[in-house]
This record gives sequence, structure tokens and C-alpha cells, in this order.
Amino acid sequence: MTPKIAFLGMGAMGRAMTKNLVKNGKLDEPLILWNRTHIRAVEHSEQIRNSAAIESLEDAVSTADIVWSCLSTEKVVIELFDTILQQDVRGKLFVESSSITPEATNSLAARVGNAGAEFVGMPVFGDAGLANAAILTCVPAGLKDSVDKVLPFLKGVIARSVINLSDEQPGSASHLKMIGNVMIMQMIELTAEAHVLAEKTGLKNELLHQAISTIFPGSCAMYSGKMISGEYHRQPLAQIDPARAIAASILDLAKTSGASLKGYDIASKHLDAVRSHVGEGGNISGIYGAVRLESGLLYEN
Repeated sequence: MTPKIAFLGMGAMGRAMTKNLVKNGKLDEPLILWNRTHIRAVEHSEQIRNSAAIESLEDAVSTADIVWSCLSTEKVVIELFDTILQQDVRGKLFVESSSITPEATNSLAARVGNAGAEFVGMPVFGDAGLANAAILTCVPAGLKDSVDKVLPFLKGVIARSVINLSDEQPGSASHLKMIGNVMIMQMIELTAEAHVLAEKTGLKNELLHQAISTIFPGSCAMYSGKMISGEYHRQPLAQIDPARAIAASILDLAKTSGASLKGYDIASKHLDAVRSHVGEGGNISGIYGAVRLESGLLYEN
């Protein structure tokens, strides 16, 4: 029998991950879905089948062996665990996939352990589009026995690959995710600048995209495609405000450690420009629009 799983959080990532858990996870029992706005969990359950939307957080947690969360902000994550840890959670495994700081992850792990439960910090690399296609990269960290319990639901189920940090502190996964975010943001920034330069100097963007897809396949090519298709301003890939919060945390970490992140600082300022231009509906690929504005072009291509 597979363990009974409750998934907390029906944002874009949560909906995509749970869709693939039901589709590919070979679950013996319906997947439990919980969301602060209950109707969203109900509607999603109707779409993916083999699941049950439960309104009470206490009931969702109490009936599950594995409690998996993916939430919008660190504040929401901490508030959720404040509530959960008021009940008996002994023997349960908590898997936390939100984008939160290493300090918050390790603090939650300690609190969960003191309550007699297990904890795996497992952020993911990839946006909602990759999550929907089940090609995320998962980064589980914690005691090996705990990580082993979640591995059957990762590669081939919700993910294409796994960076296994067994027996590392749970916060090490969040730490890796933060530094990975530095690389991703600068990759988007560089791709955006290249496309703007191409347009301003008369090179067809399609030709540049062809070169990017050949030389830098994968994420770089994916974001390039979002830019030239106009999807960067039509369809959010990653909500702008959580992305800006992560950027602020990374820049603070760089400042306190004495690390220079000039390229990332530029990309972060472009995130702020996206927020100012389109509001909370913007997303990280909107950096392309911000670079366009700086270069005398319209935000939308």
C-alpha cells in the first residue's frame, strides 16, 4: 500500500504537482487536497479525480501519512505549521516544497522533529509550466530514511530529475534553491538583453532563438521562446511578488556575506520594474519587457 498523502496549497505549482501525483503516482487511496480557499481545492479535485478536497486543515493532516506543502510565501508556511503543530502529528512525514529561506526550513524541521514527526525540505527547480509537464527538478534534504519515503513520488511522477541531499540539513536544499535562483534570474536577464539587442540592431528574433535553442537548449531556450511568442506578458509563469521576496532575501544574504551579485541586482531591479508596470499579475519572464522599456521599446512585443 502506498502511504496516504495530503497536499496543502492549490496554487499553480500545487495544482500541477497534484495532477501528476494522481496521474503518475499509482496511489492506492485518493489524494487529499487542502487549500485556504476551499472551493479551489474542490474544483481541482473534480478535474483530476482520485482525490478528495477536505476543508478542515486538522482533518487533512490527521488522515495522512505524508503531508506535502507548497505555499506562496514564507509567512504563510510558518502560519500553517503554527496551526498544524497544535495537533498530534507523531509518526507523520512532512515534505515542504515552498520557496523559503534555509533558516526557516531548519527551524520548521526542528519543530516538526520535536513533535515526533519527520521532515524533508524539498524545494523544486521549475515553474508551473514545467510542473504541469512533470519535468521539475526536486531537491529533497533531510534524514535518508525520510527522503527515501518521498523518492517514489518524484522522478517519473512529478519530476524529470532529483538532486538527492539525503542526510544533509533540510535547509541545505533551500540554500541550493536560493543560489540556483541567482543563476536562473541572470539567465533570464541575459536572454532578455540579447533579444532586445537583436531587435534594436535588425536581427530577427527568430534567428537568435534558433541559435539559443541549438547552443543553450533547456531552460534558456524555453525562456527565449516565452519572450518571442509574447507569452511573457500574457501568461504568468511564476508570480512576481514571491519572486521579488526571494530576490530580496538573496540580496540580503549576499550583502551580509560580502558577496558581489551585480548581475543579479540588475535582474532584481527589473523585477521591480515589472511589478510597477503590470502589477501583481507579472512574472519573472517579464524581465524581457522591463529591458525593452529601458531600451525605448514597448513592454509588449
